[in-house]
Amino acid sequence: MPVPATTEPTPQLRAQIAALEQALYRAQVAGSAGDIEPMLSADLRYLHSTGVAETRDDYLAGVAARLYEYGHIASRDVRLAVSEDLAIQDGVVAMTVSAHGAAKTLIHLLFCLVWRREGAQWKLLYRQATRLPDTA
Repeated sequence: MPVPATTEPTPQLRAQIAALEQALYRAQVAGSAGDIEPMLSADLRYLHSTGVAETRDDYLAGVAARLYEYGHIASRDVRLAVSEDLAIQDGVVAMTVSAHGAAKTLIHLLFCLVWRREGAQWKLLYRQATRLPDTA
């Protein structure tokens, strides 16, 4: 018998995925590839608002090389949909970001994070961001 898909996460799952998102942002702000790596699926596709698409290894190498230096990351209007082993978040994120020690710039992005349950853990499978006008 087919299992019906659901898009209504339990309160516990909603809290767990929100905590993962915040842990990811904390690790990104810290610039810690070692803290980010366990949260990423081996199959990760990380799409930047610039149009650059990276694999897990590409993204972690960029973090280690200080291509992405985050000063602050905060999301709002986040929605969550769940279907079996996928959890999909979307919303708006404000972040300050630079590279190689340059002054950080505030940007606003529409984002989508797709988390996949891999064994007993949720891992980031896909991230895409689209830059919003500066008035966002």
